[in-house]
Amino acid sequence: MNNNLIPATLLAMTMCATATAKEKSPVVMTINGQDVTRTEFEYFYNKNNEQDVAEEKTFDEYVQLFVNYKLKVQEALSRGIDTTQAYLDELAGYRKQLAEPYLENKDWKKQAIAEVIANRKYEVHAAHILFTLDEKATPRQVAEAQAKLDSVKMQLANGASFDSLARAVSQDPSAVRNGGDLGYFSPMMMVYPFEEAAFNTPVGQYVQCRSQFGLHLLNIIDKRESQGEVLVAHIMKMFPRNLPKQLAMQQTRQGIDSIYGRLQAGEDFATLAKKCSEDQYTAQNGGAYPWLNSSARFPQEWLDVAFKLKPGEYSQPFATDFGWHIMKQLDRRAEAPTDSAALAQLEMQIERDPARKAHYTKLQENLWMANEGLKVNEKALADKKNRKKVAMTIGKKKYTAQQFDDFCAAQYGEEASFVPQAEALDAWKRAEINAYMDANLETKYEEFRNLYKEYHDGILLFDVASEAVWDKASNDTLGLRKFFADHKSKYNWDKPHFKGAFIECAEDELLVAALKKIYDNCSDIQECANQVRATILTDTILTPNPKSPRFHIVNGLYAPGDNNTVDRERLGLDVPVKEPRAAMPIRMTYGRVLADGPEELEDVRGAVVTDYQDYLEEEWCKQLRAKFPVVLNQKELDKIKQGAK
Repeated sequence: MNNNLIPATLLAMTMCATATAKEKSPVVMTINGQDVTRTEFEYFYNKNNEQDVAEEKTFDEYVQLFVNYKLKVQEALSRGIDTTQAYLDELAGYRKQLAEPYLENKDWKKQAIAEVIANRKYEVHAAHILFTLDEKATPRQVAEAQAKLDSVKMQLANGASFDSLARAVSQDPSAVRNGGDLGYFSPMMMVYPFEEAAFNTPVGQYVQCRSQFGLHLLNIIDKRESQGEVLVAHIMKMFPRNLPKQLAMQQTRQGIDSIYGRLQAGEDFATLAKKCSEDQYTAQNGGAYPWLNSSARFPQEWLDVAFKLKPGEYSQPFATDFGWHIMKQLDRRAEAPTDSAALAQLEMQIERDPARKAHYTKLQENLWMANEGLKVNEKALADKKNRKKVAMTIGKKKYTAQQFDDFCAAQYGEEASFVPQAEALDAWKRAEINAYMDANLETKYEEFRNLYKEYHDGILLFDVASEAVWDKASNDTLGLRKFFADHKSKYNWDKPHFKGAFIECAEDELLVAALKKIYDNCSDIQECANQVRATILTDTILTPNPKSPRFHIVNGLYAPGDNNTVDRERLGLDVPVKEPRAAMPIRMTYGRVLADGPEELEDVRGAVVTDYQDYLEEEWCKQLRAKFPVVLNQKELDKIKQGAK
């Protein structure tokens, strides 16, 4: 099979896009008993006219081309090409590519951006307890982690403290010191499953989710309106790490007070930050940070100062666990921008988040389930004796309880018993709705149906045409030579051509003499080339480096204008001399001038092969028309023709 599928010259006949079909479209022709509707024909015809084809065809010419196309497809079917494994595999690969856009949520990025922008209006304060799980954890491992989480839930229900439980059992290393408290956070700051659960759960409630880190139990402590964003700069004197905090504060207080005094004396904040700040990440930028919201990952006392200031104000020295700070608020805004540049940046972030995309994929699947009327028969699933009962329907398709069992066995193997039925059922529903939508793309989307049919027929046509025309034209030596002999006069030319060798070589007397000796005493150019390879290329004096020979020989047929030296020396044309290559200034030609036309097939092989292909195809189409009956509904075709004018 050829991965290029269809040559460019055939695409105008075989590729098409969208057209509007009618359920009862009249038949415009019948090829070997197969009806072609007006809708199908117009689909091809309109697409052909939209494409930038090399040669415009009249309507009647196009009808004949279309008939030939359909005849070739019938020939491929009669040969059983559509049943070969190679064909089926190639078609399946193309179908998969075609299906992808129809089986994904095309608007998921827009929906995700809208969700982020909506949630930016708020900040959530949450704590969590984590039981770690690898993303590829087995059902048994998930069940074990779930059992631990269920135990935590029961203890909370019995009055246990979330803070105490987090410090005792959470596998988040920071829980020992913060009780699982993550403070306030905004969208895009947490992994998506965590973010989605936090922003969609009421304050005071617990919610479970799973991320790439494991199972989380979230405690939604508070939700507040966003305080907007600030642009701040700071000057920092860091505490020595080897001293207790109080002693460190005392030793560094004089330095920060000195800087504060210089600010009050009128010195520029940014200049002092560059000179005096020990925050190496911001000092060279005048102490400035990017825009920050109130849930940014900074000490709370640092953020409190940042949001209490007004634009242009700077603070008195204040301390965090890391050192002394003086902060200046440079600017403030109510919310993050939503201009095109900001949205493009947000979209890039979203695209790199597979968990976020997976969420919107599930929303698409939920919509499909609703639209296709997916229903589950819980009683049939619960009946352990009769597994042949219908347990689920999608549209008119029925699925038995045994099929659910088979899915679980294939999906989870020996650990299927560790998967809760609700989870397994959800996975089954999603797998089957995807398979159902995939299998029904042809009936649901006319565009897909037409494209898929064209790939189906196009691959058939390529295979059968390759055998009957394209490969034969290149490989049928006897047929090709006979065709050339019968049509030799067609390839005559108006101006003489030169057939021979053009040689460039270094200015080396021995090398030049050796080349001249070979070509002066050998009438056959190809034999000359063989002697050059056998003698000169093996002579270490004439060719010190075989990989970089000091000469260049091109054998061929030269038309006027192909080669400057040939034009002047052999064809007698009055053309300016072109400078030779510096490394090969000597130029020579050997051969003969053909005044009227080619001597042999090889002189014009490319043109002859093309013409022979056209001849073979014409003869082939005659044979196909004799083999398969063609009936045209001229009345309907005339209607299309009139509408096309």
